[in-house]
Amino acid sequence: MSARVVITGGGAVSPFGPGVAALMVGVMAGRTCLERTVRACAARVRETPGPGSFHPNVWRRLDRCSRLAAVAAQEALAAAGYRESGRPPAGPADLGLVMGTVSAGVEPLRASLTTRYLEGPESVSPMLFPFTVPNAPASQCSILFGLRGPNLTLCAMEASGLAAIATAADLVRDGVLEAALAGGADEWIEEFDRAWDRLHSTYRGEPAGFPGPFSRGRRGFTPGEGAFFVVLESAERARARGVAAWAEVAGGSLTHAAGPAQGWPRAPDEPAEAFRLALSQAGVRPGDLGYVAASANGSRALDAIEARALGLALGGDLRRIPVTSVKGAVGESGSASACATLVAALSVRDGSIPPVAGLTDPDTALGLDLVMGAARPVPVPSVLVSALGSGGSCAALVLARAGSS
Repeated sequence: MSARVVITGGGAVSPFGPGVAALMVGVMAGRTCLERTVRACAARVRETPGPGSFHPNVWRRLDRCSRLAAVAAQEALAAAGYRESGRPPAGPADLGLVMGTVSAGVEPLRASLTTRYLEGPESVSPMLFPFTVPNAPASQCSILFGLRGPNLTLCAMEASGLAAIATAADLVRDGVLEAALAGGADEWIEEFDRAWDRLHSTYRGEPAGFPGPFSRGRRGFTPGEGAFFVVLESAERARARGVAAWAEVAGGSLTHAAGPAQGWPRAPDEPAEAFRLALSQAGVRPGDLGYVAASANGSRALDAIEARALGLALGGDLRRIPVTSVKGAVGESGSASACATLVAALSVRDGSIPPVAGLTDPDTALGLDLVMGAARPVPVPSVLVSALGSGGSCAALVLARAGSS
């Protein structure tokens, strides 16, 4: 018999600052965190958190992305009632960790390669090498918190964070793990500006003029960065520990759409199939959804394809289902879909739908009930969370009130 999977805690380091509270205040207020970069705009984490309870010598050797991940992971474990070591207070099972990322390791790699080519290989610091790979933050978190379960890092472009949470939920549901820390972490570097500038994919105007996802005048996405984690565990384990669940991960799916390596899915069929599979596993009918947490980021192609995919999967119910996206607030990254999941879990618990930050002139041709201007304080029985990645990765989760599915 499959275990029911619940979310019992979460942690964040976002452009709004460290902590879930700062994230939720900013997202629910419809604020953006955009600032100018060399060629475009980005939602940056302005101040990397300090060491806090981490030993200064340990903190000093960590790269920036690992620091973001460590702070978010620590908050998530504490919120779920685990000791700072991360070890469960009772029971034989150890926590696993599944993290999604697009950019972990890029800054240490950039620094290493720059030194190598300018000064020679003998000048490259050996302390940088362990952090030049994408799984460095996940590995460091397991070391810091004593997590001895499976440690996985997934790279599925913009779908990475949600794919990690869906994978971890499956591991708990199938009994491979009793509990897992899951989410995503990414950092921005200046070289991304150059790459996206050549692809003509990012918004290049002023931060105050960003039109937001689903806007009639959308002109590209804005990159973001941050770290976002949730703690997943079986409902039985949570009850035994006396911990309240924020939401239940009722269903999930991963599919892939053939398409260009650096482009969004060209057709709505595979994203729609991901949505249908997640709803089917959850046993949730489209008309019972409280809202859709969309993957839309301000790209003309992505937002339109996702709207069509939602229409295929949800049918006539779509016009009655509120649709939103966190990416107007926190930007686009591999970890942004983990942020959307964290926000959705708290929306289910607290009964409020966040607005699309930056959206003032919606694209009515998309046929969506877009949440704009202010949060909607309404009961949220369930949420469909979508993550569509350039290159074709499609992920979907259905979150529901704990114990309702």
